[in-house]
Amino acid sequence: MQLTTREAEFIFRKSGISKVISNHHVRGWFVVDGRRLFPLYYSHGNKDLPGDVPHRFRRVMKLSVNEFEEYKQCRLSLAQYIALLRQRHEFGL
Repeated sequence: MQLTTREAEFIFRKSGISKVISNHHVRGWFVVDGRRLFPLYYSHGNKDLPGDVPHRFRRVMKLSVNEFEEYKQCRLSLAQYIALLRQRHEFGL
């Protein structure tokens, strides 16, 4: 599974995550109904994220590989993603 910094930035925008830019990473929290659910981060630059970073990014979001690809490619909307988290009772939703 590959994830570029451009795709990670797109996921941040699509998910409504406010970015906090530090020296090495771009960080943010995924928020639903005013509750911080989980942090996400990615490195600066315009390249593929190294090693298992894409898998950790996906696991933090509680998505399977196929679901993550669908979310990246806009076949899974933000509303559908939140409904999926609620259906699975993730993060106490």
